[in-house]
Amino acid sequence: MTIRTLTKVALTAATVLAATAGFMTGAQADTGLSGSVNGDGGKCLDVRAAGTANGTAVQLYDCNGTGAQTWTYSGGTLSALGKCLDVTSGGTADRTPVQLYDCNGTGAQQWTYPAGGSLGSPQPGDGVLVNPQSGKCLDVPGGNAVNGTQLQIYTCNYSAAQQWSQPVPQFQPTQPGPSVQQQVLDLVNTYRAQNGKPALQADPALARTAQDEANAESAHGQQGHFAFGDMSNSLRAYGYAHPIGALAENAAGAPGFWTDAQSVVQAWTGDALHRNNILGDYTYTGVGLTVANGTYWWAQDFAA
Repeated sequence: MTIRTLTKVALTAATVLAATAGFMTGAQADTGLSGSVNGDGGKCLDVRAAGTANGTAVQLYDCNGTGAQTWTYSGGTLSALGKCLDVTSGGTADRTPVQLYDCNGTGAQQWTYPAGGSLGSPQPGDGVLVNPQSGKCLDVPGGNAVNGTQLQIYTCNYSAAQQWSQPVPQFQPTQPGPSVQQQVLDLVNTYRAQNGKPALQADPALARTAQDEANAESAHGQQGHFAFGDMSNSLRAYGYAHPIGALAENAAGAPGFWTDAQSVVQAWTGDALHRNNILGDYTYTGVGLTVANGTYWWAQDFAA
């Protein structure tokens, strides 16, 4: 079997479920719910220093559950700390910064989560947040996802720098005990044995990278591989004791799906790409799981 380097697979609508991982449309999201708005790098839409003065910068920052990151989407506006997300001076040019300002009902404070394709998106559920007055997207300048980066509007390009969740209620993720992760490993190793493959060995560094991915999925509110690109560096930081060779990852998560070890392993083994990772020529593995608001976010990392 050919070992694939840096392979990542997430369950998709085409494989196991129908349209559960996309972002909601503006009409669907406009419910008055309050919570964090998650963006690039798993970080949050944040009011700088929790300031309430007009003109306070709105930035990207580590999610912390404070009022500065608690946004309400209602009537087409996003508000926090009693004021609204606003395009400075009602500008429409690329790189116009955004700020906090008294809510005034102008076009500078209108935002929509469009359905996929409505602005030329290459795929449904693109997750952008659009200011209709300018026709441009809320954007992390240069994709520079470091704390304190002031946000702007920019021509929509559907990159990671323009992906934003609808507000999701604040929560404290819980990591179920090792028995759940061990159940996944036991089921995967049983499946490998049935297919003539040796058992995978649990590795603590891989368990940490898998948990990083599960946490990132939870923060984004969708399944994916948000932390996978930095997995090699993370393994080194976590004291991985083996040479780093081929790596792979399976991920899963959607409201109402895969709420136990058996269901997620069945879903993975029932899909060719996930099954190839499970039966791949890997030696070590780690399983991560975050449960938030009743949704289970899974990741399993593999290393040769």
